[in-house]
Amino acid sequence: MKKDNISRREFLTTSAAAVGALTVVPSHVISASVGAARKNGLVAPSDRITLLHIGCGTEGHHEIYGLLKAPAIEIVGVADPNRESYDYRDWSPNGLANNIRKLIGEPDWKPDIKGIPGGRMIMKEVVEKYYRLNRKNYKGSVAEAEDFRELLDTLKDVDAVKIMSPDHQHAFQALECMRRGKHVIMHKPLGNKMTEAMKVVDVARASTKLSTHMMAYNAFGDGKEMNQIKRWIDAGAIGKLKEIHNWTNRPVWPQYSEIPKDKQAIPDGFNWDLWLGPAQMRDYHNAYTYMTFRGWYEFGAGSIADMGYYSLWSVFDAMKLDSAVSCSSRFSRVIGFNPNNTPRTIVNDYSYPMASAFRFEVPYKDKSGSVILQWHDGGMKPPAPEGYENDDLPIEGMMFIGTEGAIVSGFLREKPVIVGARAKQFAHITGEATIPNTYDVMPDGTDRWLQNWIDGVRGKSKNLGSFEFAKEVNETFNLGSVSLMCNGKKLLYDPATRTITNDAAANKLLTRDVRKGWEM
Repeated sequence: MKKDNISRREFLTTSAAAVGALTVVPSHVISASVGAARKNGLVAPSDRITLLHIGCGTEGHHEIYGLLKAPAIEIVGVADPNRESYDYRDWSPNGLANNIRKLIGEPDWKPDIKGIPGGRMIMKEVVEKYYRLNRKNYKGSVAEAEDFRELLDTLKDVDAVKIMSPDHQHAFQALECMRRGKHVIMHKPLGNKMTEAMKVVDVARASTKLSTHMMAYNAFGDGKEMNQIKRWIDAGAIGKLKEIHNWTNRPVWPQYSEIPKDKQAIPDGFNWDLWLGPAQMRDYHNAYTYMTFRGWYEFGAGSIADMGYYSLWSVFDAMKLDSAVSCSSRFSRVIGFNPNNTPRTIVNDYSYPMASAFRFEVPYKDKSGSVILQWHDGGMKPPAPEGYENDDLPIEGMMFIGTEGAIVSGFLREKPVIVGARAKQFAHITGEATIPNTYDVMPDGTDRWLQNWIDGVRGKSKNLGSFEFAKEVNETFNLGSVSLMCNGKKLLYDPATRTITNDAAANKLLTRDVRKGWEM
């Protein structure tokens, strides 16, 4: 190739091989120079990964510091259907605004705002001000657009994207970006419909050059506590493993049991058509957007998709579990009144219940048998095992039940304890770290999980948080959603053909009725 025809993105992925081929400059000199540059926040533009940030709501703003402080990354564009507004929902009324003020070094930034900020113009301002404050000689600007595809068309040398949008947009955006050769960081889930999520898995798996990362992997930590649980189980501390339980207090957002009937005007600067994406057109209502999207079958994937990936992905990984082959569910009922003032049970096919529980049968990959996995949310949880020190289990947690006892831990597998007569006998067995701690920070300030992805972008290694490694847990959760939509019916699933085998109508629910123009 002629030098002028090599893009900077191509340079990034070939530079390691190129340095290995040249012997004029010793490798230790190159390493020392790059290390010193990163320590001072100075990374050559040719060494930086240019990134487009898709989704500029509250969670995107909360997480952006991790990207901004990484010397190897430069955010060059932001995309969101919302231009700028102060009607977002968050965990505190002033926390996000105060975080922004601290990040950009302006204690008096927008002192008179009423409400919670968000939108692409806010993120554009934050990124530009942070770089001017923290990067010497930064004279760049951040492009912005409603539609991420517009930026991918105009910013020709974008290497990667981070997707921080509502669940229903994840698969479309990830597939479009990977099709264009972009590396991808994305939040859970890979998709809120089975067929979409599995397409994301297939494309990521087929690519040998793209680095992908699903952020729920960050909760793996160093794997020590899950390793200890696995060692106890393998040693027979609780006999033969029969069931795994995981429970949470989610949802912690309003859950609407009926479709809104009042009409609301689309806010100024908000592209409702673009926000809907592949979903079918419906009237705008703020009950669908900003935090509450996860409660709707069309837009979200329920409480299990909000928290279950953090807690159970490492369990699937350590226990070598395959995708579920069956699922049944139960859930809370909402009671309303008929027009004649008689009570009725509201059973719908459009929103998740206030509380639900799934019962999955999950086989081991080595075909040695299966285990029952039970998820509980909305205040539901299993009874405490015999011998547990308290009368009741905590509001969130995890439990492994065997024929001879149980292991109880925190929600993210922290502080596991053996419950039962064998506790002392196996107390000497401890866990060891199985991976470098995902919570670590590298010497140059980059979060370790992000460095793992960066290494993948540069062709050094396959990131353990890659999309394809989340296949089984994503496939299992997607099946659970369909069981709820079928009024709790037990569904039989064949992972080989990716079909529900005992209910044709349920099988159709694995796929979205995609709006024209948004086909995947």
